[in-house]
Amino acid sequence: MTANSPRLSFIVVVYNMQRQAMNTLYSLSAHHQRNVNEQDYEIIVVENRSANNLSEAAVTALGSNIRYFLHDEPGQSPVGAINFGFSKVQGSNICLMVDGARMVTPRVVEYGLMAIAADKDALVAVPGYSLGWQDQHHHLDAAYDETVEMGLLAATNWQHNGYRLFDIATISGANPNGCMNPLMECNCVMTSARHFAAIGGANPDFQLPGGGSINLHIFRQLGLLPGSRHYFVMAGEGSFHQFHGGITTAQWNDLEEVLESHRKQLHSYWNNKFHSLRREPILLGAAGSHSQRFLKFASQKAKKRLGRLERHSQQPWPDDQHLFQHKLDD
Repeated sequence: MTANSPRLSFIVVVYNMQRQAMNTLYSLSAHHQRNVNEQDYEIIVVENRSANNLSEAAVTALGSNIRYFLHDEPGQSPVGAINFGFSKVQGSNICLMVDGARMVTPRVVEYGLMAIAADKDALVAVPGYSLGWQDQHHHLDAAYDETVEMGLLAATNWQHNGYRLFDIATISGANPNGCMNPLMECNCVMTSARHFAAIGGANPDFQLPGGGSINLHIFRQLGLLPGSRHYFVMAGEGSFHQFHGGITTAQWNDLEEVLESHRKQLHSYWNNKFHSLRREPILLGAAGSHSQRFLKFASQKAKKRLGRLERHSQQPWPDDQHLFQHKLDD
């Protein structure tokens, strides 16, 4: 790292999703992000080669802080591209986006920089949502496809107000209780480069199509590192999944079989099986009008959960208790 190095490096992994990736990269660019400039952060785009590759010229035209790499990956997993991205970053902190089809709201970079200024090893999560009126696992039943999605995006004029993505989104199926409850996964997760190194990067064993559950595995690994004392969640920001017919994010006849193979591998790495990261979130950032319905929903779910655990004298955030070895104040 040098004095001129960016403070935060984004790694965006792309495969066969030209339209979606260009939306994602625009949403990350300084054209869309507020209160930051290109010198504050960099975007590393690693694309696994397909028949639908991005135009490097179109990608780099979005900003001088964007670097593009076309990667030849022999398998069907993004793990190799993730670790290649780690080798190219210049920042001391990293935001990993395993799925390049996820657009973000306009203050993700600003709040990420704010969090790492408070604690360079902080874990920062941007909550995930799906575009459309119900989870994309049911896209056939809902008659939802790319054409419908393109119409929704055009109607929001999201390039001028990225928070309008909340208006055409639904809660993520992976985190159905919202951002104030334990999160199972995060597809836009930030922490220090040294913490990503401490977990060994992306485990190369995750070679199932789509990487299996590598993003879930990485998120929980990072959240349980002893140096990860502050866990921030950007309550009023979001990462929005665009439909692209992904291995685990669309309605397929064998979807449950695929997900079961992912769960089996994931559970094998964790004593007492894998579960959500059960740490108390520090809510970070403003909460505008467009996100309010999701915050209300998350608050209602959190109230029920905390009340139930209190009645049974159970700790609501046992991972914090394990990390910090003290009695938590409920």
